[in-house]
Amino acid sequence: MSSLLRSTTAIAFVLAAMTACSKDKLLGLPSDAAATSTATTAADAAPPVVAARTGLSPEEGRALVKGACLSCHSEEMLAQQRLTEAQWTKTVTKMVAWGANLEPNDTAPLTAWLAATYGPDAGPYTAAPIDVDAAAAEIAPLPDGPYANGDPERGRAIYTDKCSGCHGPEARGHIGVLLVDRPFLYHAASFAETVRRGRGKMMPIAMTDAELADVLAHLRRLR
Repeated sequence: MSSLLRSTTAIAFVLAAMTACSKDKLLGLPSDAAATSTATTAADAAPPVVAARTGLSPEEGRALVKGACLSCHSEEMLAQQRLTEAQWTKTVTKMVAWGANLEPNDTAPLTAWLAATYGPDAGPYTAAPIDVDAAAAEIAPLPDGPYANGDPERGRAIYTDKCSGCHGPEARGHIGVLLVDRPFLYHAASFAETVRRGRGKMMPIAMTDAELADVLAHLRRLR
């Protein structure tokens, strides 16, 4: 990515932060700690009508959301939605088709829970604020360390072999998430940890430091 394009991307994300985006949204990755704390707050604050409509206790609702949604999305992202039950049904159906970890018998209860908790009657959404300096620090490129100076052509071959089945041939998402022009590509150590340890339904992938450097070089040049 050129210096100008990096600067433009950073400015865009900082402006987003000024409108109260969260750290996880800026990086494009869900945070387990943030998701857990926010999910607990949202579920505990849900009125008794939620349990009455869904047949789920707050703990059961949180467990379904955590298992089916929070492996890929932050809870804050869910909390911003104000969808009707019909709209949540379409969304959940789409996510299941894309590989969400949800048993068939849990689809209706989860949809009802989401509609009752994050529906049109949920009231206005208020994001946790983050100041400009903190936002800029979160999205600033970090030193690549052992993942620097990769070869993008080798990276393309490795990506095609090990990643394209889920993320698509051009890394624009399929079962897995979009990987084009994402801020986390410039946090190489975190990227490497995610690849090697997995995240949610993403299985761990064994790669050497050199292979990860090559894959990063390939992904960073995609537009």
